[in-house]
Amino acid sequence: MITNTTLRRTLHGLAALNLAVVAWDVTMGGIYFTVFGVTFSSWEIAKPLLYAAGCAATSVWLRDRAAARASWDALAPWTARAGAAVAIAAIAVAMWFRIRAAGGADGYGYVSEAAQWLRRSLIADDPLAALTPQLGMAVAPAGYTLGPHNSGLVSVYPPGLPLAMAFAQLVGGDGAVFLVVPLFAGMAVWFTYVAGARAIDGRVGLLAAILVAFSPLFLLQSFEPMSDVPAVAWWTAAWAMSMSAGPWSAFGAGVAAAAAILTRPNLAPLALAVAASAVLSPPRLRRAAAFAAPVVAGCAIVAAFNDALYGSPLLSGYGPARTLYAWANLAPNTRAYARWMNDLYSPVILLALASPWFLRRAAVWPMLAFSAAVVLSYLFYIPFDHWAFARFLLPAVPLLLVLTCGVVVCWIDRLPRRLRSACAIVFAALLVVRGAGLASRLHVFDISVAEQRYATIGEFVCRALPSNAVVLTSIHSGSVRRYGKRLTVRWTALPPDGLDRTIALLRDRGYTPYVLIEDWEEPLYREHFGQANAFGALDWPAAVEYPWAGHARVYAIADRARHLAGAPLITTPIPTSD
Repeated sequence: MITNTTLRRTLHGLAALNLAVVAWDVTMGGIYFTVFGVTFSSWEIAKPLLYAAGCAATSVWLRDRAAARASWDALAPWTARAGAAVAIAAIAVAMWFRIRAAGGADGYGYVSEAAQWLRRSLIADDPLAALTPQLGMAVAPAGYTLGPHNSGLVSVYPPGLPLAMAFAQLVGGDGAVFLVVPLFAGMAVWFTYVAGARAIDGRVGLLAAILVAFSPLFLLQSFEPMSDVPAVAWWTAAWAMSMSAGPWSAFGAGVAAAAAILTRPNLAPLALAVAASAVLSPPRLRRAAAFAAPVVAGCAIVAAFNDALYGSPLLSGYGPARTLYAWANLAPNTRAYARWMNDLYSPVILLALASPWFLRRAAVWPMLAFSAAVVLSYLFYIPFDHWAFARFLLPAVPLLLVLTCGVVVCWIDRLPRRLRSACAIVFAALLVVRGAGLASRLHVFDISVAEQRYATIGEFVCRALPSNAVVLTSIHSGSVRRYGKRLTVRWTALPPDGLDRTIALLRDRGYTPYVLIEDWEEPLYREHFGQANAFGALDWPAAVEYPWAGHARVYAIADRARHLAGAPLITTPIPTSD
C-alpha cells in the first residue's frame, strides 16, 4: 500500500528530476538519447517546469491535508532564506548566460567608459582628430560623441554603471566588468523580496522576487552589460530601505536613490515617490533630511559630469531634451509599451492597479505613483519597434509585481488553509512557465552566443587587416577599436553624398579603407549611399565573411576596382572559434 509519505517522496523526486531536465535544457540546449530503442528527448523548458510545479503543489497539498499546521503558516519564518535562494539563483543564471564581449553602442560604451575612469581621463584621445573637420561625428564610435570644443571623444553614458565596472575591473581584471550586471540582478531580486516583505508580507515578497527573477525582460537585461538592471537594483533597494524605521535607513534609501540617479539620471524625479515612502514613519523631518542629502549630492555629481563632458549641467550625452522627447511620441509609445508589457508579464500585472482596494498599506499609493512616473518618463521618448525596449519600464516592474502578488495573496488567504500553499505554487509556476517559455522562444538564452561575434570579428580584423586600416562600420565601430585595434569611421554619421569623399580622404591620408556591415545594415547602407556614391552599392564580393549570428561581411574598398576588371576574388570565412 502506498502511504502518504511515500507518495510525497515520489512527487519530490519527480519534481527534482524535472528541474534537473530544465537546468540541462537551458544550459546544454536540450536532451536526446535512446535506450533499448526508446527515445528520450526534451527541447523546451516550459513542460518540465510545469511538471515540477504540479508535483510540488500536489505534494504540499497532501502534506497540508493531514498536517496540524498548514505549510502556508509555517512558511513565514523561511521566506527570507527562500528569497535569498532566489536571488542566488538569479545571479547563477545571469553568470552562466552573461555576455562576455563589449559590442554595439551600449556594451562598448559602458565598458570602455569604465576603462576611462581607471585612466582618470573621461575625454579620450581622438585618433582621427585631423579629420574631424571633414568627418564630424563620424570619427566617434558607437556610444561616443565629440567632447567639448571637439577636444576628444567622450562616452554618451552616465557614470553610475561604468564606475561600478571600473571598481570590478580594478579588483578582478578586464573580464570582471561582465560580472557586474549579474550581481546587480541578484541585488534587484533580493530587494524585491525585502520591499514586498516590508510593504505587505514575506510571502508576497517571495512570490514577487520569483516573478521578477524569471521574467523574460529581466533575464535578458541581466545578461547584458547595460544599466537597466543596475537601475532596477538601486531603485528597489531605495524602496526597501525607505520602509525601515529610523534616520539611518532613510539615509541608506537616499544613497541608493542617488546611485540610481547616477545610473539613469532622467529618472531623478522618481526620488520624490521614494521620499514619500521614507517620511511615512517618524521622525519625519529627520528622515526627509537624511534621504534628501545624498539625493541632492547625486544630482550635483550628474550636473558636474554633464557640464564637464557635454558643456552644460542640463545636457546629457544623448543630446538636447527637445530631440529626445515629443508629444507625437505619446500614441505610438502607449500602444507599444501596453502590448509589450501584456506579452511579457501577462494581464495579471494589472492587478497592481486594484491593490489600493485590497491592501490597506501605507506604501501602496507611493509605489503606484512611482510606477506611473516611470511609465510617464518614457511615453514621450523616442519610439522603438522591438520588445526589448520595454526595458525602460523595468524600474517599475518589481513594485508592480509586489502589488500584484499582494492582491493574489489576499485572495489566497481567503481559501481553506490546506489549499493555500498549493495555490501559491500554481500561481507562481504558471507565470514562471509562461515567462520562461517566452524567453526561450525569444532566444533570450542565446544572446551571449550572438553577442560574442563582436569579439570574434574584431580579433579576426586585428589579425587580417593591415595596421593602417580604417573600417567604415556602425554597430561594430566600438568593438573593432577594442578587439581589432583598428580605427573606425561610423558611416551612419556621414551625409548621403559623403561616402566616396570620405574614402578618398582616407586614402589621401595614407589609410586603407574597408567596410564592415551586418546583413540587417546592408539595405540601410545602400539606401543611404547608393544613389550618390560609387561605393554605396557594395557591388563586389566581400573579402571576409562571418556567416553566423549577424552575418557580417568585410569589404575591401580596393577590391572593387579589381572585381570590375574581372579579377577573381575569394571571400574568407571567419570561424566561430576565432
